[in-house]
Amino acid sequence: MNSAVRALKSRLKGTWVHHTVWTHRNPQPTERSVKYDWQTVEVMFRVLRRNSSCIDVGAHYGNILCHMIEIAPLGKHYAFEPLPHLARKLTERYPGVVVHEAAVSDAPGESEFLFVENDPAYSGLRRRIYYRPDPKIRTIHVPVVTLDEVIPRDEKIAFIKLDIEGGEFHAIKGGVETIGRGKPIIVFEGGSQSIGQYGIEPGEVFFLVNDDLAYDLSTMDRWLTRQAPYSRAEFEENWRHGPDFYFIASPKKPKLNY
Repeated sequence: MNSAVRALKSRLKGTWVHHTVWTHRNPQPTERSVKYDWQTVEVMFRVLRRNSSCIDVGAHYGNILCHMIEIAPLGKHYAFEPLPHLARKLTERYPGVVVHEAAVSDAPGESEFLFVENDPAYSGLRRRIYYRPDPKIRTIHVPVVTLDEVIPRDEKIAFIKLDIEGGEFHAIKGGVETIGRGKPIIVFEGGSQSIGQYGIEPGEVFFLVNDDLAYDLSTMDRWLTRQAPYSRAEFEENWRHGPDFYFIASPKKPKLNY
């Protein structure tokens, strides 16, 4: 366990958040995925108020959703999960959350969805690079929605998490109006093995975040330690060669003219 994970675990020791992240994640996480979960929770502690509203795209078992509810119990929370059995479990476990049994992209409709039966976290609208030699894939059909068509126009979202195995770029494009209203912090997975398999280049991701949204792009490590955001060259280098595959987008701070 590295120092970043140890520090976050120590901060949350004894809390309900600590218990659920560390002991109830399913399937068994890697150290890096645990680190990203901890960092996501730490980001939420820093930016959310008790009445903040959040979106969890790719909610899966609810490992991050449960912390949104814990940290912002008075907020309105929205979860998106296209796998029917997981969406049903989310609805049962979190009756106060608006759960949508649907995939999220940049256009509504219906689509084939690749359900990785022996590793559901890898499931997505398209094939990605799988870090296992034996993915058992079954094609199902799911509804597809955009954030802008589903999230009420009077709702200001404070935080968005996207983990949909390559579809994150298109999901952000389909939520530009929602993002513009609330200026939420956005945490998302990405890289050549996931978003890159959708035919998206890193420069397109950087342009969407930096230019279209007027957001800074960074890793959670850098953001949490108040380091400068990525330049385009830095982001593209990490995109292609790692080591990180989870990123944070935050509204640019206005420049002061004296």
